Amino acid sequence: MYTILVVDLDECYMADVFSDGEIVKLFADTSTVPKKQAQGGQSQPRFQATRENEMVAWFKTINRALMEYDREIILSIQWMHYNRFIAQMHTYNAAKIKRHIRGEYSGLCGVHDTINRLERENIRKLGKSL
Repeated sequence: MYTILVVDLDECYMADVFSDGEIVKLFADTSTVPKKQAQGGQSQPRFQATRENEMVAWFKTINRALMEYDREIILSIQWMHYNRFIAQMHTYNAAKIKRHIRGEYSGLCGVHDTINRLERENIRKLGKSL
C-alpha cells in the first residue's frame, strides 16, 4: 500500500492505493484560488496579490489536513507549484513526502495518472537491471 496526494490550484485528493489496485479516498477538497485574470476587473497588481494570498491559504489548508495522517506520501503536483507548496508545510508533514511526481491532472484522475507514471518507471528500472 502507498498513499498518493494530488495537489493543484483547483483541488486536492489524497488516497491509499493497495496492491490489488483498490483506491480508497482519504480526503478531497476544492480551492478558492481565482483563475488567471481575464480582461477587466481588478488591477493586475491587486489581482495578483489576492491570487498569491489565496494560494498560500490553500496550501496551508492542505497542510492542516495532512496532520491527521501518519504515513509516507507520494506527492503529485506541478513543478511550478512544488517549492511554494513545500514552503508552506509543517516540518512534520514535509518529512512524510517521500517522493514527488510531476502532476498534470487533478482529483481521482491525478491519482490514476500518478499510478501509471510509477508503473512505467518501475518497468524501465526492471528493464535496465536485466
